Amino acid sequence: MIIKNIKWLLCLLMLPVLAACSWEDLPAYEDADITGIQFYYRWASTTDKDPITGEPMVREQRLNVTGGDIDDEAGTVVVDVAVPAANNNGYFTQAVRDQVSQNNIVCMVSISTAARIAPADGNKVLGVPDDWTKPHKFIVTAADGTKKEWTITLTSFTK
Repeated sequence: MIIKNIKWLLCLLMLPVLAACSWEDLPAYEDADITGIQFYYRWASTTDKDPITGEPMVREQRLNVTGGDIDDEAGTVVVDVAVPAANNNGYFTQAVRDQVSQNNIVCMVSISTAARIAPADGNKVLGVPDDWTKPHKFIVTAADGTKKEWTITLTSFTK
C-alpha cells in the first residue's frame, strides 16, 4: 500500500516538470535553403528479381555532379552532371549506361533543418525520374513558415 502511494506522489511531483516543457520553447528554424544536390539514374534490373514478388529489383547509379553553385540570395542551384563510365559490377553495364539521358534522371537535394520542399510550376516531386533539360522550380518552406523559391538548372550533361 505504501509503494502505491509513493508512485502517485512521484507522479504528482513530476507534473510541474513535465508541464514546464512546451513546444513553444523549441526553436522555429527560419532557414529555407537548399544545401546540397545529387543526381541518380534508376533502372529495373534485368537479372535480379525480388524473392517475394518476383518483380525486377531497382538499381541506382549516382551521377557525377560538379559545380553545385548554390546561391542562397538568388535561390538558384546551377550544376553540371556527368554519367560515370560503365563498370563490371554486373549492374551499371554499358547497355544500362546507354539508356541514361537528361530526360530520365532523378534529383535529390538536402535542405535546411526542419524545412519541407515542394515542386512549383508543374514540376514533378523530387526523387522520381524527370526531364532536366529545362530549369525546375521548387518552394522550400522553413519550420517557421518562411518560404523561398528555388530554381535548379543543369548547365551541362555529359556522357
